[in-house]
Amino acid sequence: MHRPTGFKETGSSFDEVALHPTAQYIARLMSPTQVAEATSQKSKEVREWTRGHWLLCGDVATPMFNLLKSVQRRTVAARLTGFTSSDGFSYCVLTHQVERSQHRFLLSLSDPAVRTLLESITTDGKLAFMLGNDDGADALLLDNPLTPRGFLPILAMAHPADLGTQRMGLRELADVQGLIGNPHQVPSIFQQYAVNHASVSLLLPTIVNDMFKDTMEKAVKL
Repeated sequence: MHRPTGFKETGSSFDEVALHPTAQYIARLMSPTQVAEATSQKSKEVREWTRGHWLLCGDVATPMFNLLKSVQRRTVAARLTGFTSSDGFSYCVLTHQVERSQHRFLLSLSDPAVRTLLESITTDGKLAFMLGNDDGADALLLDNPLTPRGFLPILAMAHPADLGTQRMGLRELADVQGLIGNPHQVPSIFQQYAVNHASVSLLLPTIVNDMFKDTMEKAVKL
C-alpha cells in the first residue's frame, strides 16, 4: 500500500507534511476457526477475548491509528450503512470514527463469504475488529458496538449471487472503492466533528481469490 499521507522527499527520507483525505487498504475476514489458529500463541487475554469471534481486519493511516490508541478503549463509535449501486449491486460500509477521522470497511454483499458472516452475526455469531497501523506490525483490537438486530437489514440486501453475477460486480468495484474514500460520503457520527479523513479497507470478494488461484494453477501447468 502506498503511503496514505502527504509527503515531501528530502534525499532518501520522507518528511510528513499533511494527512491525505483518503487512504486505501485491503481488508481480511477471518472465521472463528481461523482466529483461534492465529491467536494460539497470543496472550491468554487475547485468546479469551477473541474466542468464538469473526474478525474483520483492516488498516488506518498512522495519524488515525494514534488517535485510536489515545482513546484507550475497546469500543469505538460505529455506524452500519447499506446501499445499492446504479447497476444493482449492493454493499455494506461499516464505519468507525474518532474525532474527524473515519475508518470504513467496504464489503460486497454479492460475496458469499459476507453473506455467511451476516448470517452468523445476526444469530449467535460474534464479531470483532482489528485495525492496523498503515500496513505495519502494530494493531488494535476493537469490540463490536452494533447489535445483531442492526445487521438484519444488511442481510436482507445480501441476495445469493451466481458466479456470473459475482464477476460482473467486479467491474464497478474500483469505482465504488473510490467513492467510499471520499471523506464526505459517510455522514459524521458526531455532530460536533466534520469528517476530514477516511481510511478505507476493501474486502476483496472471494471470487477474486478463486480467480487468482485458477490463474496460478494454469500457469504452473504451462
